[in-house]
Amino acid sequence: MDYSSEESSDLSDSEVDEYEAGSYLNMKTGNTKVKRSSGIYRCPFCVGKKKLVYSYKDLLQHAIGVGSSNRSGKVKANHRAMAKYMKTDLSEAVPLIPHLVNEEKLPLPIPKQDNQFVWPWNGIIVNIPTEWKYGQLVGESASRLKESLSRFNPVRVVTLWDDKGHTGTAIVDFGRDWAGFKDAMAFEGHLESQNLGKKDWREAGTKSSNFYGWVARADDYVAIDPIGKHLRKKGELKTVVDLAEEESRKMEKLVAYMKDQLEAKARQLKELELKYQEVDTCCQKMVDKLYLTHQAYNEEIQFDQWLAQENSIQSSDGNVNKKAALPASPAQYQAE
Repeated sequence: MDYSSEESSDLSDSEVDEYEAGSYLNMKTGNTKVKRSSGIYRCPFCVGKKKLVYSYKDLLQHAIGVGSSNRSGKVKANHRAMAKYMKTDLSEAVPLIPHLVNEEKLPLPIPKQDNQFVWPWNGIIVNIPTEWKYGQLVGESASRLKESLSRFNPVRVVTLWDDKGHTGTAIVDFGRDWAGFKDAMAFEGHLESQNLGKKDWREAGTKSSNFYGWVARADDYVAIDPIGKHLRKKGELKTVVDLAEEESRKMEKLVAYMKDQLEAKARQLKELELKYQEVDTCCQKMVDKLYLTHQAYNEEIQFDQWLAQENSIQSSDGNVNKKAALPASPAQYQAE
């Protein structure tokens, strides 16, 4: 594989690290040249670009910037390898604080927007005491760190490791919601009040035995160290305004969805009301019909009863008249 070329074909995520390692090896063995002479450097991966000659500082910033950009996998891998080679192997490399880039000495390609945070909300802890044991560096466990930070309600704590072991750094996950943001800022404010914030760490460095911490922001996100690598893998950069607008858009969509659901329910209710009215009308007609039928039946029964009574009366009157027409008794005749 030619690690010094930038072919049009891109790399899969699983191939990027391998490609970066090969490119770094080419520079380390001298097959790919970065330093041309004393104080003069060139980017071997940007041939034909307008700027051909760099100072050490400018080329390192260029390598870090392209390495953390949205360029193709090969381009980023080559530039990350160049940044690693310059910091590790070239004599003018900017010294690094163990496991953390010193942002005051190493300019970083900070995104344009101010006050960008890593989201989900992440806190950073550095300078955790470590010791060499069982062939590797070991330090405070994630569970112990989480317990010590319980007042700030961390969701989880992740200690960062490399090929030597515990790096003395950890990431504190405060979650995705606004309560998590409040806890993260309380965590940062508490440490700053104890002179254990980010600024204090820059000033103290490895001279202090205390651990320091702060809320992860854009400069931490783009750092070429275990912290930056973890943040880029697990999170993304957002401003508070970005998140507020995003939540507002989600709320608008939710409101629109609920409105549609309510309108649909209202239509269904209207349809049910119409069906109810139809059934009620039909039932009322049936009731009226039954009432009329029953009334007619009653009237017919009453008429039949009246007719039977009339016939009975007439029959009785006829019998009386017949009795009245009979001759008088013999006694009556003699009396006369």
